[in-house]
Amino acid sequence: MAEDSLLAASQHAATEGEGRACAERSAQASTLKPSQESKPAFEALIGSPEAAKLLGNIHVKTLQRYARTGSLPGYQIGGHWYFRVSELDAWLQSRINSNCQPADRVDFTQEKTQ
Repeated sequence: MAEDSLLAASQHAATEGEGRACAERSAQASTLKPSQESKPAFEALIGSPEAAKLLGNIHVKTLQRYARTGSLPGYQIGGHWYFRVSELDAWLQSRINSNCQPADRVDFTQEKTQ
């Protein structure tokens, strides 16, 4: 009889400890940023044809040349080129932002001649 109550008490303590651990884990998870919770740990790679379409239907060989020279992030595996969509997006955004040119300068110091 005493053994039964001891066993029940130890089981209760074990489940209570598990409950606390579970509560602590959920509290830690709630402190994570939403981007950390939903971001997958692994991002699949896409092939050259798909990447070329994503970048505005550029030619596959052009895409591979950019990757080979290092101007575009890519991975050569077994003679084939593979790309991460997130890296292509970041590369494209950096190219768009860097191509913003200031307006032509106008020299207002010269008088107009008629």
